[in-house]
Amino acid sequence: ARYAPRAVREASTWNCYAYNGWYSPVDNTVYMDENWKVVDLGDVDVIHTEYDQSFQNLEAAVRKVLDRGAIPFVIGGDHAITAPILKAFDRYEDLCIIHLDAHLDYRKETAGVLYGQGNPMRRASEMSHVGQMVQIGMRGIGSSLPEDWADAKERGNIILDMGKIRKNGMDWVLDQIPKAKNYYVTLDIDVLDQSLVPGCGSPQPYGMYYEEIVAIMRKVCELGDVVGFDAVEVCPPYDLNQQTALYQANLMLDMMSFIWKSKKDRGLL
Repeated sequence: ARYAPRAVREASTWNCYAYNGWYSPVDNTVYMDENWKVVDLGDVDVIHTEYDQSFQNLEAAVRKVLDRGAIPFVIGGDHAITAPILKAFDRYEDLCIIHLDAHLDYRKETAGVLYGQGNPMRRASEMSHVGQMVQIGMRGIGSSLPEDWADAKERGNIILDMGKIRKNGMDWVLDQIPKAKNYYVTLDIDVLDQSLVPGCGSPQPYGMYYEEIVAIMRKVCELGDVVGFDAVEVCPPYDLNQQTALYQANLMLDMMSFIWKSKKDRGLL
């Protein structure tokens, strides 16, 4: 997954012609006009095997972005990056987390590792500035144990597994998202069905579809301010014709576009 930032950047060049905004025939809307800037800040310095220092570098970089009044979009890497990113958001109170994933990622520890890809949501739940957590798309085995699920439910997390989603439908899913002032969205690409995203570390069947994730992101932007976003777990060596990287790049563009539209509709741009 460490090759994902490069792969997603390359995939995003498919959309580089939209420098004056892009027209969606689905929405009959032009998104992201000249009042909006996207800046690529390059890669955070990562020292392989030295995850403490690497995570400190990541947290510091995100704090600098927030200090400038910008919205950080971070490309992983695996899902371990979300915990140090969220540490940087301690300037917000009662931050609502929207977690899109095939896995709950709520282990207390995995073989002694506290800050790994199997427990970023557990670490987030321990942060005083993190409020409600909505976890959508859960179905995969191996990420969390029954007691981890029990802990997440006891905390009050809203957990929408694939059984509930397919039984109740997307309108019901959208109604479960609570109103909040500020949201942080973390998107593990394996939330999508494995037929769509072969290039990820833990592909799982019985997943969500692109248009369903788009609907969730659009709804969140209508409800409040999305102040941060990360996209994780693309694994280019497993990918087929850049398919997974293209999905991730397009979902990032969609989220940027919905944030832009929400701000423009409210007269903030």
